[in-house]
Amino acid sequence: MDPADSSAADSPRTALGRIVAAFDGAVVRADPRAAEVRGAIIAEPGDTLADARGALVLAIGARGADAIAVVAAAGKAGAAAVAVKCADSEEGLPELLRAAGEKAGVAVCTVPVATRWHEVEAAVRGAGERGAAGPDTRGDLYSLAQTVATLTHGVVSIEDSAHRVMAYSDSGDEADELRRRSILGRNCPEPYLALLRQWGVYVYRRVRTDELVEVEERPEMGIRRRLVIGINAGPRPLGTIWVQEGGRPLAERSAEAMRGAARLAASQLVDHYYQGDSAARLPSRADLAHGLLTGRFNSGAVAVHLGIAPSAAARVVAVDLREPHADDGDTSGADVRRAEAAEIVSVHAAAYRTNALVAQACGQIYAMLPESPRPDSGRTDSARPDSARPEGGEPDDEPVLRWAGDLVAALRRHTRTPAQAVLAGTAARLDDIPAVKLRGHHALRLLARTPDRAVDTHSRLTAPLMVRDLLELLDKHQEIRHPAVAALAARDAEHGTDLARSLLLYLDAFGDVARVARQLNVHPNTLRYRVRRAAALTGLDLDDPEHRLAAMLQLRLTCTSVGGSPFPAA
Repeated sequence: MDPADSSAADSPRTALGRIVAAFDGAVVRADPRAAEVRGAIIAEPGDTLADARGALVLAIGARGADAIAVVAAAGKAGAAAVAVKCADSEEGLPELLRAAGEKAGVAVCTVPVATRWHEVEAAVRGAGERGAAGPDTRGDLYSLAQTVATLTHGVVSIEDSAHRVMAYSDSGDEADELRRRSILGRNCPEPYLALLRQWGVYVYRRVRTDELVEVEERPEMGIRRRLVIGINAGPRPLGTIWVQEGGRPLAERSAEAMRGAARLAASQLVDHYYQGDSAARLPSRADLAHGLLTGRFNSGAVAVHLGIAPSAAARVVAVDLREPHADDGDTSGADVRRAEAAEIVSVHAAAYRTNALVAQACGQIYAMLPESPRPDSGRTDSARPDSARPEGGEPDDEPVLRWAGDLVAALRRHTRTPAQAVLAGTAARLDDIPAVKLRGHHALRLLARTPDRAVDTHSRLTAPLMVRDLLELLDKHQEIRHPAVAALAARDAEHGTDLARSLLLYLDAFGDVARVARQLNVHPNTLRYRVRRAAALTGLDLDDPEHRLAAMLQLRLTCTSVGGSPFPAA
């Protein structure tokens, strides 16, 4: 294994002091330029360091003379610093190592014996991310790896086609020896690659498709069970996503999460291969998706850029985490959870529909699911429903509802929020997405009154939405009122009676006296008396449908003003 990793030269600079602070080591700076490093690589006694420019070299298994030799080799290779393990009883930096560092022109730091090398490497990466992260790093590969780890309950790494580790999730104590060596060396070890070939080249042939491949556990080698899926751009393989089973079994829907993550990772690895800037590309794609959702951009131009036919129809699913309002005005926690949720939605959406787009707006998350026209196929596949449209030509809601239900379950489980989702509808063309988005926004507001209902559709909420809009219109026109109904509510407030609410519930229940009496916990005859008394006081003719409608509308507004709800219980 070649311990040098060219990716270290491309990593952001990290102040060595921030790294050392993470593991309480002693540092000597023989050269001021050694104050910053670019990533970490490993070296064992006898290794040849071809190019370690700007890297922190982790001297694994090197003590005494071996450690001094690694320091010298690191200096020749252009390393910025070397980390060596020393016994806890040794105070400060041993004199021989100090002298070797000064001679080689590198900084030397000690690491406590009990510290694991992968923890040191994680400290390097963590310090680099804190020092170099831009305003929006949610979409990078590390964030994606962590999201997959959350959804699968596994330990995740993302590799390019040369088996170099591009990103990985936090693993704690669940990583096996293979993962630790892969992360520290930034490459899958060659002996393991040879074993994969020995076990069957079919593994890598299969990961060039959208197929999930299982690699069995090898306890005698310290290797746990793994799942792997390919990251591909058309026929070209770009890399792989590996999920190692940790301290608990992998989640049941791990395959869907990995499939979605592989599709999301493809564009970033395309940038990697062609020297692009994936950090700039992802915010751009997110911004384009937001522009498509809100109508800020020309949909035709955006569609071409995103690889979607401008004439394609698209389903829109609106999601709300139902975050409580912060009393102190600090919304940072909610922002973090919404960012995590957007990643989860993106992975689920990409698994469900190849060209899915996800954007945030109005404190909510929207998934846009373009439909690929397939005139020669009427097949509907619930697992891969890119063509979910029945013979009548109208989209079938059931596959999308099942997907949305699974998504909400995942969000509730991982974000600990009472999330809800609404199938807002289908935009016949991408131009229509903003209007459908608005329907989803309104439907989510209405769905909030039934928190136990995880998912619904705008079409099923049409009637209550219509009533709500009509009530809002009436509320703005105080001149449109029935004076006698208003007087009835005022009388209740003055005398402590309940005639107005009893009449409203009676009308809502279509005259079902027994049901309303149970709801009010009164005798049916008491309810009948209240209804007759209310009709007498107001002059309402309850046999007249117009009288009943006028009474219901105004009583909805009146009961709302005294603490009730303008809607009946759903």
